[in-house]
Amino acid sequence: MFKKLMALGIAAVTAGLISGCAQVQVADDLSGQKLTTGTNKDVSHIYASNWGLYCVSIPLITGSTENPGSTVWMKDTVKVKPVVKMLTAKSKELGAERTLDIKSNANSTWIMPTFVLFIENVEVSGNAVK
Repeated sequence: MFKKLMALGIAAVTAGLISGCAQVQVADDLSGQKLTTGTNKDVSHIYASNWGLYCVSIPLITGSTENPGSTVWMKDTVKVKPVVKMLTAKSKELGAERTLDIKSNANSTWIMPTFVLFIENVEVSGNAVK
């Protein structure tokens, strides 16, 4: 049993190190559709997400919200606040003056059969406008 748990933990850490847990994606081809009503100029729709491996509530490996695509150890970055900050930083980088319609989703999934290892995940999206 212990060997299986260790193998599972090593696989999760390896996957995190290879992929990076934090990401930001930009959709700027809106097929002629507007993101908002009114006089705002559309910049893009932005999606940001972050996930990490936790032991009960202690972060083991998580995505770096300051450097998306890389990981950090023992830092609790899988929360709405740092992911929103990552999203709005990207919006500002794209030249937007405002980020509207921000939506977030956070969830936790325990890894069977450990009962102590969890995958935490936060997703945030918003519309960048001028």
